[in-house]
Amino acid sequence: MQDDLQKLRIALFATTAAPYALIWAIVLLTGFRLDYSSLWRFMFIALSILAVFSPYCSWRRLFVLRNIVETLCCGLLLIIPSVISTYLAIRVGMPMVDDQLVAMDAMLPIDWRSFIAVVDAHGWIAHSLGYAYQSFALQLLGLPVLLCVLGKPERGYRMVMAYAAICFLSSLISIWFPALGTYKIYGVAADSLQNINAHFGYFFLEQFHAVRENGDFIFSLDHAAGILTFPSVHAAVAALCAWAAWEIRLIRYPILVLNIGMAISAVSHANHYFVDIIAGVMVAVVCIAVVGVVTRSPRLATASRMAVTA
Repeated sequence: MQDDLQKLRIALFATTAAPYALIWAIVLLTGFRLDYSSLWRFMFIALSILAVFSPYCSWRRLFVLRNIVETLCCGLLLIIPSVISTYLAIRVGMPMVDDQLVAMDAMLPIDWRSFIAVVDAHGWIAHSLGYAYQSFALQLLGLPVLLCVLGKPERGYRMVMAYAAICFLSSLISIWFPALGTYKIYGVAADSLQNINAHFGYFFLEQFHAVRENGDFIFSLDHAAGILTFPSVHAAVAALCAWAAWEIRLIRYPILVLNIGMAISAVSHANHYFVDIIAGVMVAVVCIAVVGVVTRSPRLATASRMAVTA
């Protein structure tokens, strides 16, 4: 079991470091401008905690605390390259695909306007979905910690790695699928809604247009927004969190219900088409499966043992 965990620790460190090298290479090649001061502050805190507490906890054999620190800090560190990757994807400037997404939605047995009308007419549904939507960060950071505390660190490490895979695969796909989203395309103003808080349905548009149209755009972590429409990262993370918590029997079904709500809330509260949700769940399934296969690879196990003995 310790060999498996050591393999996953090394895989997580590699999964955290490699995107920085790749994203920085793309930034240098494309001339994409970054506000480095907004990045260094965040990176310094997470890296300092990781660099100090991970070896200290290993030395003192505080393995549960070490696992918590590593999954939490690596998860935080992955935010920077994953968010930058979304901006680089939209920066490519491919033609907008809202018409295609509307057409795909029309093939599904549910109408967006009717769905929004039902949700908005029932305050308890709208508010419940709003809370589910905002559980994104809490679940992403909290579930790996909980898994480590409950003696399931392997699943916690895999969850963080799958999250990274989801972000980068979603960014890659979204290069060809930039879209303004439902609220903008269907012409539903935020102030026309009684119970749905459509803030996140409009919040991203300023950054979306700026990175596509402003040649002098400078990315700042302080002003970053979720600018991807297809696939929905929220829906993908909902599937990931439901999978991660499935081994914890006490919260298995409550977390499943919460994340069904989070996936649905991406439609009602965040400007997504229904096909965005389907695509997001599919991305999550692929990423979870790939991480599971790769981290159980005999070659990775051999590489981990070599790293330990080196």
